[in-house]
Amino acid sequence: MMPASERHTRPERLTALRNLVLAALCAAVTPAAAQEMGNLDTLRQHALELVNADRREEGLPELRLDPILNEAAQSHATDMIARDYYAHVAPDGQTAFDRFRAAGGNRWALSGENIAKCSGCTPPPDTERVEAFHEGWMQSPEHRDNILSEGFDRLGFGIAGDADEIYAVQTFAGPGQDDGSPTLTAEEIRATALEGMNARRATLDLAPLEASSPLDTLAERVLEARLHDEDLPENVFGLLPDGATGWTSISVRSGSRGASGTILSKEDIASFTADWASIDPEAPFGGARGAYLGFAAAVQDGGRATAVAVFGGRD
Repeated sequence: MMPASERHTRPERLTALRNLVLAALCAAVTPAAAQEMGNLDTLRQHALELVNADRREEGLPELRLDPILNEAAQSHATDMIARDYYAHVAPDGQTAFDRFRAAGGNRWALSGENIAKCSGCTPPPDTERVEAFHEGWMQSPEHRDNILSEGFDRLGFGIAGDADEIYAVQTFAGPGQDDGSPTLTAEEIRATALEGMNARRATLDLAPLEASSPLDTLAERVLEARLHDEDLPENVFGLLPDGATGWTSISVRSGSRGASGTILSKEDIASFTADWASIDPEAPFGGARGAYLGFAAAVQDGGRATAVAVFGGRD
């Protein structure tokens, strides 16, 4: 087993989706029909026990087996044998995250993958072989980081052999790692956003925004629609609370970021404001017409952080 590794994140403009990938290296082969998997339920349970034993030693919460991750891991182990390659990226370009998504994984989650191969090992794989793979991963810093990551809460395991070779795959997923910051209240979230945006506006000699309760309500309603992937009405003025009159201009910014952990942090909010500022750097956050701010944000279990800013004017 010859470990090598790679780690990367894949950012998008308003949607940052982080996924972690670890490697090991070599190649091998033969037809899928001849593959031997052993008792997968037993081997998977043993793989989970080994991982959790090491996590307990580090004071980390245990992972749980996940059928989606099991499917992604097993499909990769059998595919590497069937198509004679050994890598995180398949010959057709499919990545570890692609396999996770194809199996039904949450696109907002942090994901990871460890792979290993043993040449000169006779199938079917057994628990001793699982232990040997696990020991090899734990001796490699990058693979060990996946096993001991605080950002993961689920594990999948796949293993397959043919002729004198055995391939194993660990897959991981979770909401991402929190930065240790305290949970912010709704008021603290809004105050953080307002402070960051006004700091940027000050560099361009734009008047500071003022907090607005009616726009906060509008932002909360837009956020709810975004979280449920619903379209907004053509006239967003209709989302203002009853009695909120006098608004002459309203603009909305929204965005989502993946692998953001389980709580919103000041860093999350700063990332959203930086993204929005880059879209319109000369007139950020409502520009000269924007005088008031409404803001709402939430994080979901899968690690998706979503924020909405509403800029309003009263000419």
